[in-house]
Amino acid sequence: MESILLKRGYVLGVLLEVVLFLYFYNMEPDINEVFKYAARYSGRLSLGIYLLCFYLFRSAYLNKKSLEITQKALGVFAVMHVIHFFFLAYSIHLNQVPIVPTRLAGGFIAYLMIVVYPFLIEKINRKAFHLTYFYYVGFVMIMTYISRVRGQFIGAEPEAFHYIALIVLVFVLLIFGTQMVLKNNSIITKKN
Repeated sequence: MESILLKRGYVLGVLLEVVLFLYFYNMEPDINEVFKYAARYSGRLSLGIYLLCFYLFRSAYLNKKSLEITQKALGVFAVMHVIHFFFLAYSIHLNQVPIVPTRLAGGFIAYLMIVVYPFLIEKINRKAFHLTYFYYVGFVMIMTYISRVRGQFIGAEPEAFHYIALIVLVFVLLIFGTQMVLKNNSIITKKN
């Protein structure tokens, strides 16, 4: 998997997004629906890539390895999430979904972090800053799925996927965080 991600990660990510869009373009006669579904399922792809990135970071942290593969996966995540943003913005425009600026601020910050972090990951020495990235982006995703579950998205009814994604995100954030804290505590204990 690492060699595929390192050699073909960006191409595979963009190809997945293109295939997704073409699938809905062929399935839906209404362009508004094409972008709505492309945005929805592109977001689901991004969730999967985010979980992979966090897993790779966790593994590198626990095993004291290089963040090279994590950085590459984060770059793929950033590219795919920018494409997701394009689908989402165009869907909002086409479907005339009202925008609430105060609800967008947190997501906007997360998007900036997603795009900038892959360039900075090797320059960041403090684990707290890395964890801030993963937990903030994860928190924004959790809030998105909570809104979905509550039915607060216009034109999108809650689905089983939203409940599953919410549970998986909370579980991953708790488990990975616990593992890294325990590892850190064992290092501190050994030093004493």
